[in-house]
Order: sequence, then structure tokens, then C-alpha cells
Amino acid sequence: MKIENSNEQGLTTITYKLQGLSCACEGQIVEKKLRKLKGVKSFSLNPITYKMKISYDPTLVTTEAIQKAIAKGGAKAVPV
Repeated sequence: MKIENSNEQGLTTITYKLQGLSCACEGQIVEKKLRKLKGVKSFSLNPITYKMKISYDPTLVTTEAIQKAIAKGGAKAVPV
């Protein structure tokens, strides 16, 4: 798992490849689940490659919680 440390306010960035999505609208469901997590500051999803880059505060949320939220959205998070 590649975790990139960011200097901006102690945020950490991680990239996942989302598996199990068949269209971009399903990616929106995953995005809604991530928005509910306290500590996730920003994320972006490429609708073609299904790669999602997430910036989060590791003192507020864990990678396990992020992966569970993605799973609740209907996808599997594979670290890139």
C-alpha cells in the first residue's frame, strides 16, 4: 500500500483502484459514503480508470474505515 504523506496540516494521501464498479454513477455512491467520514478532507475519482485519490487526517480516520466505507458503497478498494 502506497501512502504519501502530505505537509498540508498533517494530511495523508492514499490511492486506491476501485473494483466492482460498472458505471460512474456507482462511483457517486462511494463518494457519498466517503463524505460521511470525519477526517476525509478531499478525494477525486477518475471515472475511466476508477482510481481514487483520498487525502485524510490519520488522527481522525483509519485506512480500514475508508476501505469499509468504500465497500458499503459497493466497491472493493485495492491499494495502488
